[in-house]
Amino acid sequence: MRTIIFPPLLDWDWMTQRPQQLMKQFARHGCRVYYCNRTVQKGAKVMAWPGEPDLYIVKDHERWLRQDYARVRTEADELILWCGWPGMVSQLHRYEADRIVYDCADDFPQWYPQEEAMANAADGIVCSSARLDRRLGSRYPGKPRLLLRNGYDEDMGLHLSAGRAHPPARPRDLPRAGRPLVGYIGAWAPWVDAGLLASIAGRRGVGAELVIIGATLGRRCELSGMAGVHYLGLRQHGQLSAYLAHLDVCLVPFLPQPATLAANPVKVYEYLAAGKPVVSTDLPECREMGEMVEIGADRSAVLAQIRYRLEAPGDASARRRYALGNSWRLRARACLQWLEQLGSGERTV
Repeated sequence: MRTIIFPPLLDWDWMTQRPQQLMKQFARHGCRVYYCNRTVQKGAKVMAWPGEPDLYIVKDHERWLRQDYARVRTEADELILWCGWPGMVSQLHRYEADRIVYDCADDFPQWYPQEEAMANAADGIVCSSARLDRRLGSRYPGKPRLLLRNGYDEDMGLHLSAGRAHPPARPRDLPRAGRPLVGYIGAWAPWVDAGLLASIAGRRGVGAELVIIGATLGRRCELSGMAGVHYLGLRQHGQLSAYLAHLDVCLVPFLPQPATLAANPVKVYEYLAAGKPVVSTDLPECREMGEMVEIGADRSAVLAQIRYRLEAPGDASARRRYALGNSWRLRARACLQWLEQLGSGERTV
């Protein structure tokens, strides 16, 4: 059996993102997966995730390497190390992997020195956006690459909302029914355009309440407490469908920075799966989605697009079809086919 290891970077149950989604799907497609948590629980045993018999969560990585890894390595027909952060390059030798994959999903210039070493060590590079694929392709032209964008998690069931007689119960922390709800679901990070969101909620905004759901990341939510703004904080992945059902327009309010210009926002797929209109600032990957996403080239244009979609929500069925055609299940299948093409052989670091 092919074994895939995701070394410590993110905890499995914190902000479900690209790594968790891909590892879950790899396990469902016949791989044995070990997902190593960043947070250490001393002495904790490796556990199979409920309902996923080939997906194992490692909670004490160092103990697992010392006591169990030799067996894992011996039992694997092929062992792949899946790295999502170039800072791990100094640790690659510890795994004695048959193949190393560098999954590049972020563009932070401060990572470039370590990224060079990681890219040279990897057998193949996976990129989450066309901009990343072009950049890495120009720097490492001989390295096998795969453009593998983010996707929609069908387990959320957002695409099933069309067949329901009634939407999920309205979460109690949402504003009372009355004015429309415009929402952003995602990390409150340095690349979020707080000024744009303030203008949406302001007196000359769009005539709607603004809902923000997500963990703070490197900054506090400076809009918290502002009239018309409802910052709810982090909600678990499984809770989001109830909130999405009651939003009227969904946002990607990112500032133009290297990280955002290279981002393929995973939340867009979830918004679309729920059939919701999506309005974004001018991001290349959102432009690639064509009529699925309304683009605002500047602040006034974003507000105009929101007003337009509040008046004319558009084709929810087409959005759901688009999301289903870009699911994590299909992404993982394409990636495993690519891995077959990389070939086998002993790996030295």
